[in-house]
Amino acid sequence: MSLRAIKTPAAEEKGTLLGKAGLEGLDLVLDRQRSATDQVHAALRQAIIAVRLAPGSPISENSICRRFDVSRTPVRAALQRLTEEGLVYVYPQIGSFVAPIRLAGLQDNHFIRRSLEVALLREVAPRWTPDMSLRMRQSIAQQKQVIAKGDGDGFYHADEEFHHHLASFAGREGVWQAILAAKVQLSRFQRSWQTKERLPDVIREHTAIIDALDQHDLAGAETALLTHLDMIFVIFARLPEAQRQSLFE
Repeated sequence: MSLRAIKTPAAEEKGTLLGKAGLEGLDLVLDRQRSATDQVHAALRQAIIAVRLAPGSPISENSICRRFDVSRTPVRAALQRLTEEGLVYVYPQIGSFVAPIRLAGLQDNHFIRRSLEVALLREVAPRWTPDMSLRMRQSIAQQKQVIAKGDGDGFYHADEEFHHHLASFAGREGVWQAILAAKVQLSRFQRSWQTKERLPDVIREHTAIIDALDQHDLAGAETALLTHLDMIFVIFARLPEAQRQSLFE
């Protein structure tokens, strides 16, 4: 990986939904009754996934200590966890940097997520009810509201809620945790280029899934879900080569 801060494509585009970049965009008031390491780790991890800390960005221990008003010990422990998760690279005598997104890993993670969500859909479809439809449509309504506000974080969480419903309806929260683990790098890539122009398409894709389930059309629902999930690689193929190189290792 090149030891330089990398500008993510979406950060250069009009209509971006990224929040304030860098450590200055992180707000964390430590709860002294809880583990400082856990809280620093969670804050940095979320910032990396949200691309507020872009691939290649340097991570200064001193800056984190000042920002969160903590000692070096919990900061180093948090960075070690992020390194083990593949989100941070540490170069001895040089420093720590946000890891690039690995294309091979992205493909594997997508395969895992795709397989698990389709399996959940197949379990849910035979037991589909009007109440399930209503709850998922309420998630879509929430997505529309946050789009209107230009709230990128809000849309990300509303989108996750939509997909989480499938696991909840199937009674498989453990599977949802596996999906969350698989989609970390997927989320980093999606949020690096996600602009408001793409979001109405997401709404239409989500709606197509529910419409098919309402009609008890499992094949149609599967097709709609796969079309939605596979858009990540359709968009990847459209990215200029320079932008791909800036994000991927």
